[in-house]
Amino acid sequence: MEHVTEIVDMPVPLPAVYVNDTVAQAFAHGIGALTGPTAARLDRLADLFDPWSAPSAFLDWLARITGARVEPGFSEQQVRTAIDLAPRLAAGRGTREALLLEAEEVHGWRRAQTAGQPGLHLADPGELTTGRDSDRSADHTLVATLSVPGLDTLQRAAVEEQLVRLVRAHCPAHLVFQIVVI
Repeated sequence: MEHVTEIVDMPVPLPAVYVNDTVAQAFAHGIGALTGPTAARLDRLADLFDPWSAPSAFLDWLARITGARVEPGFSEQQVRTAIDLAPRLAAGRGTREALLLEAEEVHGWRRAQTAGQPGLHLADPGELTTGRDSDRSADHTLVATLSVPGLDTLQRAAVEEQLVRLVRAHCPAHLVFQIVVI
């Protein structure tokens, strides 16, 4: 790969007394030519930290410095989304909301209101209840039920592995969880 250096001529302003001094003008031009590429790179530095405008080559680095949970099979879009969500997911780690947010934004698994609907449904033993909830686990187990229509055996196994890794990343250490893929 050929590296092309962009030459940016950034003239260094001089006081009016040096307008006719060719040596001072040449010196200022030389300093501007030396510092121009660095200044241009610094002007574009914010683009390198934005997951939506950063070059693909920077995504692995961005994932590492943000602590984004990125898996090897993720598409570039999923990696960019995971990097963008990393601060919100870190703030909510261990919560139902963070798990559902990552499932929806990164994996495309929509939230299901009940276990029979398509999407991801969590029966969370830690949430408040009125005693009338029928989908709560009596043994304090987090049950994640993902209903995805039209999966064959291999696809189901892959989705199940992704769901296990997702729930393991968000589930508090003291809580047992169970995965069900329908």
